[in-house]
Amino acid sequence: MRTMYIRLTGICILLATILLALMGGKAVYASTNGANISAFDDFSSTSYIMMESSTGEVLVNFNENEKLPVASICKLMTTLITLEAIDDGRISTDTMFTASKHAAAVEGSQAFLDAGSEYSVGDLLKSVIIASANDSAIVLAEGISGSEEIFVDMMNDRARELGMTNTHYTNATGLTTPDQYSTAYDTCLVLREVNKHSIYGEYARIWMDNLTHPSGRVTELVNTNRLIKYYPYCIDGKTGYTDEAGYCLSSVAEKDGLKLIAVALNCNNAGARFYESMKLYDYGFANYSMDIVLSRSEYVQNVATNRADIPYVNVGIANDIVYLHDKTIEGEYSIIYDIPQVINAGAKMGDIVGSIKLTKDGEVLSEAEVVLLSDVNSHKLRNIFDKIFNNWQM
Repeated sequence: MRTMYIRLTGICILLATILLALMGGKAVYASTNGANISAFDDFSSTSYIMMESSTGEVLVNFNENEKLPVASICKLMTTLITLEAIDDGRISTDTMFTASKHAAAVEGSQAFLDAGSEYSVGDLLKSVIIASANDSAIVLAEGISGSEEIFVDMMNDRARELGMTNTHYTNATGLTTPDQYSTAYDTCLVLREVNKHSIYGEYARIWMDNLTHPSGRVTELVNTNRLIKYYPYCIDGKTGYTDEAGYCLSSVAEKDGLKLIAVALNCNNAGARFYESMKLYDYGFANYSMDIVLSRSEYVQNVATNRADIPYVNVGIANDIVYLHDKTIEGEYSIIYDIPQVINAGAKMGDIVGSIKLTKDGEVLSEAEVVLLSDVNSHKLRNIFDKIFNNWQM
């Protein structure tokens, strides 16, 4: 085992800014990796969080586990279950669902579906993601499970599977009921999962589109997430609003390989949810980076072989070794190589033969499996005789 020490020194660029509160001198102290700062004193949100997407590490948090109504952010779970049904082959974007009278009559934001008409899953999903259409959400729920009530059971089951321990759904839309709630942290978990599906990203980045009804009538769909247009790094997200929930936003932004999730709940106006999310992102991008220590495409090493037809075989890593670098904290990191000195004949390309780990203070921050890049074949009998003959001649 070989150990190489690398020193990664961050430059503290965080300036603690004391701002006048928008809500009568409200003082909010957000936790940022254990340190209290006042950079978010002007926030109106009751609860907010920022998480790095790939690791799930929380970078900024305030009341992130407080149970709150989150309005249409509930549709993230409706969307997730629909996307998973597509992936499983149970439905496709071309599958047709009929809009029930119950769905067509729902209040709140709508795609104004015609009761009794058929709509494709793709169009329904698009109107939910872009325009937060309540009627489309119910049609998806009824079409997938037979009823909204059964679909809600599926939503709660999936929430438990994702570790959303402070979430309970009672409908597919997010319309207010006494027993429906979630948290900023749980919202990060479901948005993380939704982002694994390419269809979601494709639809969520559309600013404006049209839904053409079977009758020929057209409904204009406008994205409720204004960050898609006005914040250059935002790639998707979901808004929510009711009188009880206030103005809410969950969103994802990406810059220079760093993907962040921000959630702001119960803001006091529509503009505040966008402003506060952008401020979280600006803080995150200024103070963190996702650094590549060893690249999968570049890291290749030779290892000796035993009883093989080649003297050496190449090994590489299965994935990049990356880590979330807090630029405000100095630290000494270690790269620990666990690679065998000899590979025996018979091993196959892709076999795991070792590992490489990035650690700090004994904690593993990132790791990758070391794998064979080619087969290690045994000596052929003729080669053995040739070697014996050549050695005898010498």
